[in-house]
Amino acid sequence: MREKILITILFIAAAAFVAASKSYQNRDSITLYFKQVKEATAKHEYLWNKDIYGPILLVHPGTREVFANEPDEKGYLSAANNIYMGILPKGVPVSNTDIKWSGKHWAMLTLPLSSNLYGRVDIVTHELFHVAQPFLGFLTRREDNQHLDLREGRIYLRLEMKALEAALRSPRLNRAEEHLRNALLFRKYRHQLYRGSELSENSLELLEGLATYTGQMMSGRDKWEWRDYLVRRAIQFHDTPTFVRSFAYETIPIYGFFLHQKENLWNHAVDNETVLTELFAEAFGMERRILLQSYVRQVAEEYNGAKIIAEEARRSVRNEEELDRYRELFFDLPHLEIRLEDMSMSFDPRNLIPLDEDEGTVYPTVEISDNWGILTVKEGGALLRSDWRWVIVSEPLEINNNIVKGEGWILQLYEGYFIEELPGEIFLLSPIRE
Repeated sequence: MREKILITILFIAAAAFVAASKSYQNRDSITLYFKQVKEATAKHEYLWNKDIYGPILLVHPGTREVFANEPDEKGYLSAANNIYMGILPKGVPVSNTDIKWSGKHWAMLTLPLSSNLYGRVDIVTHELFHVAQPFLGFLTRREDNQHLDLREGRIYLRLEMKALEAALRSPRLNRAEEHLRNALLFRKYRHQLYRGSELSENSLELLEGLATYTGQMMSGRDKWEWRDYLVRRAIQFHDTPTFVRSFAYETIPIYGFFLHQKENLWNHAVDNETVLTELFAEAFGMERRILLQSYVRQVAEEYNGAKIIAEEARRSVRNEEELDRYRELFFDLPHLEIRLEDMSMSFDPRNLIPLDEDEGTVYPTVEISDNWGILTVKEGGALLRSDWRWVIVSEPLEINNNIVKGEGWILQLYEGYFIEELPGEIFLLSPIRE
């Protein structure tokens, strides 16, 4: 799901917390959801030596109606039998994430949840793990993986995923482990091509990979249901628009699936400093060797490497044209620059488009809340600079008091800020100075 940026809401209008009549139709199912998750976390307490059940917010994105499993500390939610209800303020982005709000650290999920029990428990416990991560000793670190949108990076990630898929399909464990070693071969060669990529990938896999593994372990699927589910995800992965964040949700659960067969509590050996690639290489008996491209390409033939290489060559040409279009939009044409102060955001981790390392990443759709207001981008994209201090959108086309609109985006300004036009057709969101 998205970047884990924790926020505290400083102002909430009490009048907003009015429960819609529709709420009463959902209470039984909401109560059941909470009960099922609580049972799952208690059953799997051994996984992290901790019951990760905690505060949960279930939110309707359209109405912002929220259901919680426990009261908030400031009393903004109203009790209704065993659940707590209200309306989430507009300044709080709604997405599947973890969030600090009204005195507590919550797992937030958007409604409706899956009609499938496994899917429901999976996604809720994923976010509950994020809430528990600090107590488990995992500190989140923001790392960029732009190399996974480059041709060679994508080729060797796709080959790794093909080898992992083949391992899942193997009828014998010894053959599966051959595919796992080949997957690690492609992984290590990718790290060899891009300096620093082992660290940047590892950081995201510790953050999102372990959360995904935890959710799948707690979902209730048996071994074969889990394997089939992983195969389906591996097949679908190749159609993901970009891999820069989405890869971590897929790699670790598959390695974890096989590690679980060898040592069901393998994750107890993982901490914030663990290099997962080395852990996997040791577990599956991968020899240390110098990786030559000729040998790696030879192994790639087993996984339809020629087809993947040809597909990525064609994509690379199309992608460069798209990147040039975004560079023109956000740097050359008139645009609005917004300084980030204390922001929170929600976004789709599957479609991020990285530019060069010093330029930033394009978020095709995103919602950002900050001291200055709420920016909602539904199409056209926004550029988040690499330093995470600025966001850029296209030229404002309409400025009307506290509402600013551009092509595909809208900005609701809070009191104390205005749009200033600078020379060179650059617009700047600025604080009002007395």
